[in-house]
Amino acid sequence: MGAKAARSHPLPLSSKGMALAIGGACLFSTKPIIIKFAYGYPIDAVTLMTLRMAFSLPFYLVFAALALAQHKRDGIKTDLSAPTLAKIALIGLLGYYIASYLDLVGLTMVTAQFERLILFTYPSFVILLGVLFLGRKVTLKILASMALTYGGLLIIFTRDFQIYGQDLALGAAFIFGAAVTFAGYITFSQSLIKRTGSRLFTCIAMIAASLAILVHFVLTHEVALLVQPLPVYGLTFLIALLATVIPSFLIAAAIEEIGSGPTATLSGVGPVFTTLLGISLLGEPFTLWHFAGMALVIIGVLVLSQKRPALSEN
Repeated sequence: MGAKAARSHPLPLSSKGMALAIGGACLFSTKPIIIKFAYGYPIDAVTLMTLRMAFSLPFYLVFAALALAQHKRDGIKTDLSAPTLAKIALIGLLGYYIASYLDLVGLTMVTAQFERLILFTYPSFVILLGVLFLGRKVTLKILASMALTYGGLLIIFTRDFQIYGQDLALGAAFIFGAAVTFAGYITFSQSLIKRTGSRLFTCIAMIAASLAILVHFVLTHEVALLVQPLPVYGLTFLIALLATVIPSFLIAAAIEEIGSGPTATLSGVGPVFTTLLGISLLGEPFTLWHFAGMALVIIGVLVLSQKRPALSEN
């Protein structure tokens, strides 16, 4: 079923689309949990990011080749000109290199559940970037949504600051930076996706980001740092496959099946899932204040998500 046709049907008619969206959101939400376990070993953000993308890169190369073959077989017109490829590469660096780096650094200072909630606010930054660069207008609905979202984050921040202190503020700043840069990826990718298709676009963007990360590592780190304890390789492989490659394609398939709005709405399970994992596996604190803050963030974001894209997550 095509994306256009799927949007014309009520969400409950496609249990397949709902399952794809929920499954993708839950898998994406395992990323901060697995990263927290990886940080139990002597590894820094750049090395962790490098191993993650090194494991991911072969999958995206294969899927890119398969997508190109399908386009050729089906006679789908695809724009792979040098200017288009360069723009996709730059957007890929924004969404999966810069945003990933900021996110991984921030995760060394905040809880997994707080990280996921901050990242979950990226639709509000998509709105702001649209206002600044695309001539969109600010509405009362947008302002109300942002008030709910950032009010919820403030509640959690105020509570956790008593425990984590200044590190929490710095970590939150890094992750807000990740949310902003990922919103830039979403905002400026729409026209390019129409030229190549969502799957091929995702592959090209991820390949460009992976290469940039590898170059970053070579320029700033000793290659010997890639020698890590065996559990680190297992954890980074899980991040690459379980929390990056598989959910990125599940979300793309969900968008085609039920549309971007319902997919974004169902992605609200993500922060809840991360919170449950954070409490049960990492022993992170969760109080009524955390519950209230999380509820406000999810309600605020879902108000925007009804008509906003949800292509993938960092």
